[in-house]
Amino acid sequence: MNDLTKLAPAKVFSFFRQIAAIPHGSGNTAQIAQFCLDFAAERGLKAVKDAGDNVIIYADGTPGYENSEPIIIQGHMDMVCEKTADCQKNMETDGLDLLTDGEWLWADGTTLGGDDGIALAYMFALLDSDDIPHPPLECVITRDEETGMFGAELFEAENVRGKKILNIDSEEEGILTVSCAGGITAHCEFEFSRHRYDSCYEYEISVSGLRGGHSGVDIGKGRLNAFEMLAKPLERLSDFYFGTISGGGKMNVIPQNASIIIGSDADKLEALEKIIQKCNDMHYGGDAEPDLLFSVKEINTNHQVKYFENKCYFYYMEDFLKFFPTGVQSMSESIEGMVETSLNMGVLEMNDIFMSCDFLIRSNTDSGKDAVVETVRSFCESIGDEIDFDGMTLSAEYPAWEYRKDSPLRDLMVEVFRDQYGREPVVAGIHAGLECGIFSKKIKDADAVSFGPDIENIHTPKERLNIASVQRTWEFLKEILRRSK
Repeated sequence: MNDLTKLAPAKVFSFFRQIAAIPHGSGNTAQIAQFCLDFAAERGLKAVKDAGDNVIIYADGTPGYENSEPIIIQGHMDMVCEKTADCQKNMETDGLDLLTDGEWLWADGTTLGGDDGIALAYMFALLDSDDIPHPPLECVITRDEETGMFGAELFEAENVRGKKILNIDSEEEGILTVSCAGGITAHCEFEFSRHRYDSCYEYEISVSGLRGGHSGVDIGKGRLNAFEMLAKPLERLSDFYFGTISGGGKMNVIPQNASIIIGSDADKLEALEKIIQKCNDMHYGGDAEPDLLFSVKEINTNHQVKYFENKCYFYYMEDFLKFFPTGVQSMSESIEGMVETSLNMGVLEMNDIFMSCDFLIRSNTDSGKDAVVETVRSFCESIGDEIDFDGMTLSAEYPAWEYRKDSPLRDLMVEVFRDQYGREPVVAGIHAGLECGIFSKKIKDADAVSFGPDIENIHTPKERLNIASVQRTWEFLKEILRRSK
């Protein structure tokens, strides 16, 4: 089955298909923003685009709700663009190819963009309907949430009157998120000595098959970092020249694949193959990463890769990959099972002279965040005498969203959930950044809750959206609005 027109709720999925047809990766949101503005204009709805390139669409309350307190419905217009190694799609210019089996919806070879296209689809379905009771709506659609919440950071609070915020940017039905971690990005740069050596034999060692995933939501699930795993074969090697590293790509995605090119004066392929087999036999991935695979192949770059003449660089990089800080740093003492502080090295880039790496640091406490920043700084300063640390640049800092003890919106949503599902929802915090943290600082007395339908494997090409969950969450959203008189 792949008849997308038969999915329900029909209007929600119709708008989701329209959104998916528009390229809207982070940093490439001009088209989707214009789509939002055109949508409003075609229906005679007021809309503004603020200084942050966020779009706000307004709708009056339906009969009987005209004087009710406005409700803000909020989501972001950008998606994480990832694809499989064999996918030829240009996600800067091409829309997505959606597929369904009637139970799940996914995209062929790429991320789906359910995070956060489903929020926009819900908003448009509400705004396009005249038979859904609701108070005045202020639909806030932000830019570039995935790469640093840049739109939310520049959001102009004077454009809204509402205090209650329904953030549709969570990926597990039945969980009402009421707090989140703050975060900061750290960009670290290194400079190498410029002596180079042209190796005769060249080999590429690769790590593949890791699950990757969201560097906040999935960081506590035992997911491994591909750069970290590269150290496993390297620590068994000797007498090689170091060439270059590649892999990763986004700070907020746990790297799934990485490779390193090394050189030698003699043919050592057979010895390398034995070492790689030993690494695979060790099953480093365990149950969390059953598909982890190490591989090696001989390559011929015609000396396009330049090797460091001093073999000590090989050991510097081995130590770097073996010991760089990554993953969970501490667990919460107040919320059982929740990661409190973590970091993810998602980007590692290299040329003939420089190397740079990017970390995304998250913590539910300011002190935890500051401590990890200093951990990264100290590590970078200690790599090796021949590798100069040129410094660390901090950016894209966003605040934590603190738990609000008195929350009428949360109480209402718990009541509606209980009536609809016949059970209690989970009210929890999350170890990931949500724009609610920024909105709660910009809007005085903001009362926010984040929720959403089931979306699995976000930020990976295996992302998929549960269709029945979309339907139930749609009914949940409509009932919240109906009771907000």
